[in-house]
Amino acid sequence: MKSGNSSANQEKISDHALKDLVRARFTKTAEVFGNYAVAQRVEAAELLLRMVSAGPDDLAVDLASGPGTLALRFARYVRWICALDLTPAILVRARSTAAQEGLLKKLAFALSDAQALPLADGSLNIAVTSYSLHHISEPSRVINEMARVIKPGGRVGLIDIVVPEDPVVRALNHRIEHIRDHSHSRSLTHREFEEMMGAAGLRIIATEMREHPRNFDNWMHVAGWKRTDPEYIEARGLMISSIGGDGANFHPRFESSDPAGEPELYISNPGLYIAAEKM
Repeated sequence: MKSGNSSANQEKISDHALKDLVRARFTKTAEVFGNYAVAQRVEAAELLLRMVSAGPDDLAVDLASGPGTLALRFARYVRWICALDLTPAILVRARSTAAQEGLLKKLAFALSDAQALPLADGSLNIAVTSYSLHHISEPSRVINEMARVIKPGGRVGLIDIVVPEDPVVRALNHRIEHIRDHSHSRSLTHREFEEMMGAAGLRIIATEMREHPRNFDNWMHVAGWKRTDPEYIEARGLMISSIGGDGANFHPRFESSDPAGEPELYISNPGLYIAAEKM
């Protein structure tokens, strides 16, 4: 897929085609992304764990689990958790880590679409997901499924990137995200998250907003790109052009740890953490 005209292309793509792109992207980057997410998102997983008050009696599910970013942490605290994902390669990566860390007795794995969970109504206490909704064509269906599978009084927790309401900023943010990752569907605003959760019968009990500074090269590397790739070159150019006025909401800046060295491009992807309770 070409990266040009990304907004128009993404509006026309079918749910089936988007899932194919997700599988392709996370098969290609299973190791490099898995290494990053499992090592660098421990603090995020621990924060969400506290926000949903996970405990030893809880049965839980981690939707679109990827390399087990949440599931590997939650397994240390809950009675049992199932990690579900659409991509076989990333689940193999997650299961390998779970085996190395001695977590397989409390952690199960299954191929599954987050928009149609193979779980009974009200069968769990907690449903969580991280950085998945911007890859999904109908994120409201995922939130509805999370609400469906938990008991009344059960908790839902999610982490995802968030964008401002300004349509111009959102458009440039989307263009850069989609160049970097062709499986990127769209990022949501804070208001959209709240509306979807309310429509699913969930009452928000806690929210946090955290900035996640990243070296631009690492951000692109984790997505599978090299400096010589056209996607890398185009995304970097757009990112630099957005510095004045922060036109894409990535807060880009040049920093140098070595006064004699060339400054490096850094960005920050705002992350929204939400915990909610089923009414």
